Amino acid sequence: MISIIAALLSVSANSCTPVPGADRLWRPAVRWVVVGELHGTNETPLAFANLVCLASAAGRAVTVAVEYPSDSQRDIDAYLASNGNRHALSSFLKIPVFTAAMQDGRGSVAFIRMWDRLRRMKRAGNIANVVASDISRSDSPGQQRDETMAKAWINIAVPDNGIVLTLVGNVHAMRKPLSIAGRTIITAGSLMPAERTITVNVVGSGGTAWNCQADGCKMHTNGHASSMPGGISYLTDADRRWDALYHLGKPTTWAAPALTPKVLEPPSRMNVNGR
Repeated sequence: MISIIAALLSVSANSCTPVPGADRLWRPAVRWVVVGELHGTNETPLAFANLVCLASAAGRAVTVAVEYPSDSQRDIDAYLASNGNRHALSSFLKIPVFTAAMQDGRGSVAFIRMWDRLRRMKRAGNIANVVASDISRSDSPGQQRDETMAKAWINIAVPDNGIVLTLVGNVHAMRKPLSIAGRTIITAGSLMPAERTITVNVVGSGGTAWNCQADGCKMHTNGHASSMPGGISYLTDADRRWDALYHLGKPTTWAAPALTPKVLEPPSRMNVNGR
């Protein structure tokens, strides 16, 4: 399994692909770019890594934050400092995001490819660090997750030209609280300084994704077909859920768990719609 994953890793860290509309994300007034995804696609983690590359190429001092438990930080740091060989990857794959029975998409082969590119960018000096910003495994889930992530992002120390790019489930990234099923979620995105934050939702043109829904953690259909070209468009409606949409311009494909999941039945707590 490790050799198969290693063969899938990207070979270049510093070659960015232009994205129409991305330049607005790197304006000096922007300190935080919160990117939301529906977990479990091959396309979004690499699209996020490309945004990190573009931010660095624009001259911003970049720190990355991810929706991984904070007690994984030591293992993340070790992998980022490694040469990415089979031993380093094998050790990294022992963290709970990859070994958990509930595979919600964050432990996919696509995330491994993203991590390898982030590792290469870190070693090349293109990014300062990658911060695990979710609650630790010993904490209870719920509203505390969003509060913890927002505080972690705000507390990241960056220089005057610094910018923080985060990748989270798209509900966490929403710029306003979300009312659903009789309760209100105070999203992480809504807790950020609005004047210095841009929230972005990544959308494909239909396709598939591996994530957890009411029928379990497996491949699901993802959205609807669209003729929107690739690029970032900015929204102005007062009730918008995100400040911008990153159109991939193509259907998404589901990304398998990096390790074979132990069970695929519905878990007791569902991660639905990217959460």
